[in-house]
This record gives sequence, C-alpha cells and structure tokens, in this order.
Amino acid sequence: MRTPSRLHERKSFIKYMSAETAIKVLESSSLRWSSPLLFNDPFDVPRELSFGITADELHLAAERTLTRLILSPPLDTSGFDPRLRMILDFVKNGVSEDLKSRMVASIRGGGESRAIADAAMDELRNMWRQDLPSFRILCLTESPKHAAMWYHYADRYRGVALELKCIDELDSAWLMAKPVRYPVEKPAVYTADGWAEIVLRPESAFEDMFNVAVYTKSPDWSYEAEWRIVSHKRPVDIGMYTDYKFNPQELGAVYFGPMTSPDDKIKLLKALHKYPDCEAWDVGIGMSREFEISTAVV
Repeated sequence: MRTPSRLHERKSFIKYMSAETAIKVLESSSLRWSSPLLFNDPFDVPRELSFGITADELHLAAERTLTRLILSPPLDTSGFDPRLRMILDFVKNGVSEDLKSRMVASIRGGGESRAIADAAMDELRNMWRQDLPSFRILCLTESPKHAAMWYHYADRYRGVALELKCIDELDSAWLMAKPVRYPVEKPAVYTADGWAEIVLRPESAFEDMFNVAVYTKSPDWSYEAEWRIVSHKRPVDIGMYTDYKFNPQELGAVYFGPMTSPDDKIKLLKALHKYPDCEAWDVGIGMSREFEISTAVV
C-alpha cells in the first residue's frame, strides 16, 4: 500500500549523531526536530529574507518587471498583487500602444511600483521572522558511508548512524522528505529581478521563498546528499526544538562508527532491546581506505 504522504521512492534514510545522543534517541524512541535558528551553519536557512537586495535595487527591478508585464501582459494574472492585476487586466482588454507607452513612462520614477514592491517585501519579511522560530526541521542523508558526515555529525567517527525505514503502512514522517538542491547558479531570488518577479505574486511568494531558503544550499555542501522534512512546533512546545516520537519498527539499523568505544556499543546494543527488527553493523576503514560494513561485535 502506497500512502499519499510518500514523495519519493527511497526505502530508508540515515541520521548521524553522537553515541550519547543515540542512547537518548533509542531510549525515548524520539528524534529532535530543530528550528533553523539552532543550526550552526551560517550559510544555511537565512535569518532574514533579503539575500542582500537593497530597497533601491528592488524598486528599479520592480519598474523593469512592471514595464515588461504592461508591454506584454500574461494570459493568467490571477496570482499577481490585486493592484497590478487590475492594471494588467485593463491592458489585456485592449489599449493603444500610445497608452501603453504613457503607462510605462508613469511607472518609471513613479511611486506605484515602489509601493507594491515595498509592501510585498515587508509582508514577506515579517512572515518569515514570525514563522522561522516555529519551523521544525529534521535533516537526513542517504548513506552510512559519508566520511565527512561521520566526522562532523557523529563525534569524529565515535558516534553512530541510524537507518530510518520509510514504511507506508506506518505513514513514516520521512516519506515526506524532500531533497536539498545544490545549484551551481544561484536561484533567481538572489537577484533584484528575481525578487521583483516573486514579490509581485503574493499568493505564491512565501512558498517560493521558503523552498529556496530551506531546500537549496551551496554546491560546497553537495557531498551531504541531504534530505529534509519540515514541520511546525506544537502549541505546547517551549523553546526552539521538538522531540517527535517514531515507531520502533521504523528503525532498520544502527551503524557503529570506526571509533565508537566498546562501552558506548554495549550501552547502545542494550538500548536496542525494544527494536526487534533493528540490525547492528560495524563501520570500519579497510586497507583500501574505504568504509567496510560488517556484523557488529562487542
């Protein structure tokens, strides 16, 4: 049975963590989903929606965009700002080229385009500031063989990697995971013209900005092969994170790092007693300088 929640064809995901954190996760059957405000990467989800675009740059870009739209109005104007939609629908009904030219001239240096752009930008920024603390994001990856992931997220090879199975019958949360993209060219919102295109369409503006802010990163991070699931905090939550429960059947395997201590392995294996379907594996570094996976032993 395929649940409507499934957005991909993956069978499982990997979550790297320290041994200490893994013990807490296994004992509580819960994973911590965090607000982006807790992320330690300054190049990750932006705190402010601006992408370095100044108000003057946006004003000029809005004038260029409005000029183009008036000279060649789109067939569908439903998503535009109501004031702009009224203008475009008026033009679509048939006006002379001379009137179009006069309308364009009034835009350049006028206040209408600036008012629309400023209002849209302020609304987007305020929505982002308000929602950012309430976002709850779980970051996952694809393989237990990422050297950099073991180093940065699993306590320098001393931690573990958990394999989380995507089970349709349980409607697993990770069925809704979306891949992070690592575009070589920056998305359009990093330019003033890209901003203008988005803010003039308020119905989809926030979603467009959200997808860029949350699901894109610099190509420098592409080795992570990251996937993300985004939720929101519950009304009773306090702070910047939420610990969400998962079903024990969703834990498919525990991979012990090359430097996981024997004491930590004993504690972790003991904590696996309530996960009957979970396998335990050792991840070692072979003579070929590649990770080798074998049955876990103490």
